[in-house]
Amino acid sequence: MKKLIVCGLLCALLLLTASCSSSSPASDPPTAAPKPDTTNSPSTSPPANPVPNTTAPDPDPKPAPASPPASASPYVFEYPDAVRGIYVTGWSAGGEKMKTLLKLLDDTELNAMVIDIKDDDGYITFKPEGSLAEFGQPYIRDPKALMKTLEAHRIYPIARIVAFKDTVLAKKRPELSYVLNGKVWRNGNGDGFINPFLKSNWQHNVDAAILAAKLGFQEIQFDYVRFPEGFERKDKVLAYSMGEYKDKKPTKFIEQEKAYAQATAAYQAGLAPLQAVYASATAAYSSNNNDLNKKALNDAQKALSTYKKTEPAKPDFSEKARFTQLRVDAITDFVQFAREQLKPYGVKVSVDIFGYSATLPEAPGIGQNFSRISANVDVISSMIYPSHWSDGYFGIKHPDIEPYRLVTEYAKREKEKLDALPKPPISRPWIQDFTASWLAKGSYIHYGKAEVDAQIKALKDAGIGEYLIWNANNRYTAKVNYTP
Repeated sequence: MKKLIVCGLLCALLLLTASCSSSSPASDPPTAAPKPDTTNSPSTSPPANPVPNTTAPDPDPKPAPASPPASASPYVFEYPDAVRGIYVTGWSAGGEKMKTLLKLLDDTELNAMVIDIKDDDGYITFKPEGSLAEFGQPYIRDPKALMKTLEAHRIYPIARIVAFKDTVLAKKRPELSYVLNGKVWRNGNGDGFINPFLKSNWQHNVDAAILAAKLGFQEIQFDYVRFPEGFERKDKVLAYSMGEYKDKKPTKFIEQEKAYAQATAAYQAGLAPLQAVYASATAAYSSNNNDLNKKALNDAQKALSTYKKTEPAKPDFSEKARFTQLRVDAITDFVQFAREQLKPYGVKVSVDIFGYSATLPEAPGIGQNFSRISANVDVISSMIYPSHWSDGYFGIKHPDIEPYRLVTEYAKREKEKLDALPKPPISRPWIQDFTASWLAKGSYIHYGKAEVDAQIKALKDAGIGEYLIWNANNRYTAKVNYTP
């Protein structure tokens, strides 16, 4: 009986032991490594030598959110069917006049505003933070509210950045400007300029443009992208730095040297056989001066003489020409630099340019080459105000009096220049809505609806659908036909 009891107890003990062994782990499993954070920071880049991830892949991986581009904006603006815009000062944009201007755009086919962000004096038209804070003025007290207003009214926003006309920076940093007799040089209107040869001045303007891009402006328009007017008459009397351009060979010189070498080689190749024929004819006539040999000699001499007139002319590689072309290089290089720096912000880049620059090979005195600038922008805005052309231009006695004809003649020249480019920019000229009463009596007229209409109609007839209207005081003519 005891054996049975003992056996029963032993069996029970064995069963209990087996049950405990199967329900308790022999050891803890290895702890899984934490999953890496898959969120990309917009302000950081992957490390140069990332640590390999040994963690098992997620069975249901979720894509990491994409880094927002630098151009990310809280506002939504659409490019219109065609930009039809007006100029707006910082004062107007931040003041009571903005109500009138908004109503004008709400009630008409106008759809864009070019608003001063860096103005003609060099001031930033609001109070920014950072390195440009010292240049800020509270003309636009709440730039974010301005952008919301533009968005609500469906107005395409363009930021105007006045580049090298900059009295404020010239006064603060004379070494970035031009000096005459120990003082910063100013033009007849009292305006100061900063030096386009200096890359620090390029960056100053690009920094202002980036401020605008971050605010939500869809396009950056650079104005005064040039040396001061008449600079070629002052470049030897003003003191200024040429920066990296001091010992540079101009781009045009490099192109001309190559073309000249090729043309000279071709000329020499064609000259050699003609010289051989002439030498042979001379020898034949010397040994037998009959009429047949004389004619052959005369023909060879005439052919050689005619061909020599085609000898390529050596380009002007003088120091004066070099300095002239370096101005063109500096302006073109700035535009290229600005566009490259602004690419991360997704904005269009446009440049204002003198209208006559499109009618000449280039305007080297101020450094503007229409074709080279146009090749590096999204939009080219020629200032074609009829009042700004000299009497007789395009054969028009007084251009200001004939706005339709002036615009028509200009458009022909511009089209030739733009058609020659592989990827021409949008043409969006500035037209005139002001009266040029400073002109001589008889050479100007009062500008109102008919004159503004005439310019817009001329552009349309020339196939140009975009335009901007300039009035320095932001007073625009009523009842204009903006879409004839």
